[in-house]
Amino acid sequence: MSAVSASARSVPFLVAFILIVGGVVLAVVPPTGLPPADARAIGLAVGTVGLWATGLIAESLTALLFFTLAMLAKVAPPEIVFAGFVSSAFWLILSGLIIGAAIRHSGLGDRIAGLLARPLGRTYRGALTGVTLFGLAMAFVMPSAMGRIALMLPILAALAERLGHPDGSRGHHGLVLGGIFGTYLPSSAILPANVPNNVMAGMVETLFGDPLAFGSYLLDHFPVLGLVKTAMLIAVLLALYGRETATTGKRQSPPIQPMSPVEKRLSVVLATALAFWSTDSLHHLSPAWVGMAAAVLCLFPPLALLPRKALQSINLEPVFYVGAIISLGALVAHVDPGHRLVASILDVLNLAPGRSIANFVQLCGLSTVVGLFVTLPGVPAVLTPFADLFAKAGDLSPAAVLVTQVVGFSTVILPYQAPPLVMAMQVADLPRRAMSRLCLMTAATTIVILWPLDVLWLSLLGVI
Repeated sequence: MSAVSASARSVPFLVAFILIVGGVVLAVVPPTGLPPADARAIGLAVGTVGLWATGLIAESLTALLFFTLAMLAKVAPPEIVFAGFVSSAFWLILSGLIIGAAIRHSGLGDRIAGLLARPLGRTYRGALTGVTLFGLAMAFVMPSAMGRIALMLPILAALAERLGHPDGSRGHHGLVLGGIFGTYLPSSAILPANVPNNVMAGMVETLFGDPLAFGSYLLDHFPVLGLVKTAMLIAVLLALYGRETATTGKRQSPPIQPMSPVEKRLSVVLATALAFWSTDSLHHLSPAWVGMAAAVLCLFPPLALLPRKALQSINLEPVFYVGAIISLGALVAHVDPGHRLVASILDVLNLAPGRSIANFVQLCGLSTVVGLFVTLPGVPAVLTPFADLFAKAGDLSPAAVLVTQVVGFSTVILPYQAPPLVMAMQVADLPRRAMSRLCLMTAATTIVILWPLDVLWLSLLGVI
């Protein structure tokens, strides 16, 4: 057993070594026709992905190393290298951390967990199913996956504790992962509920002048990538954690007490934020700045929603990590291989007229692979400008090519690809192995089961 475990531990080191060496070679010896600056950028991206994917060193240290090497090697202007810090996702994470701290400090999270525990607490399998569906329902209420997860984490942690699964136990991990993945994975099928969706929608409107419609997007994607994917996720979670039992006796649910003044004030702040989040299509305020307004109110001393100097006690490592991930995507998108790279991709894919379904599946695979290198929000940023070229080569409509991107960025292979999952892993202190295993299992079942179902559904709709 020790030899097997040692071999298993050596795999991440080997993968990281190969990617890092490959990145260095690419940066030092650029391929013919590739500008040296672009080669250095791609080499840095490959090495960084290797470290993040394998967890060889701490994620935050990899993030700082990325920023440092990017500036020392002059791979791009500072506004590109540090793009993650001016993105709305960065500020949404920061606001989510502050709001989450207020939910815990005020006791509101424990109150909501107590209300959820009453209908969900009879069996662990029922609770696991319930938190997953709760996450899916939240995706329709709040447009930002990052914000949803930040709000849900303290509630999920308190719920697990109430059901007899203390922090660090497998039962605790299962319930938290159920809520997180339940609100993230199906959200790719709900237009305003995920950053990659919104990036693609913005680029489509900018490039083609035809905005995506919520209803048609939902019809195309939600039946398979939303509902069926949620059912698949529940099945995977039950297979992994369904046999868990409480490691301690369940806490007795005390009678519901009247809300404290602090809870009432925080409830008003959260209700107002949720109202603005759910109506963003009317007022067009970014969810990030709505979140920051709520976070500032949480920190405002007269409201007493958090102790003074609360920022000193909040772990800000996830902010740097996610900022670096977004910056990595911006850096790769900044590299300008132009139509030369697209031509190379088309040669490899060998798209041909008369094979629309095979071409569709190949483009889904391309989007999935691209997501490994530029992270999921970077998929539409990199591929959408070439939708017309892929459509002509693959005998598909541009709309069908855009659909392949949705299939691609809804297939999460490893956590680092999705900033909300990274933030959840950091804030909730979830084991990398547990989250990576769930990502790999859901990705495998998505490719094997959901991709064919999606092709069938889209064929019935006439998209393919």
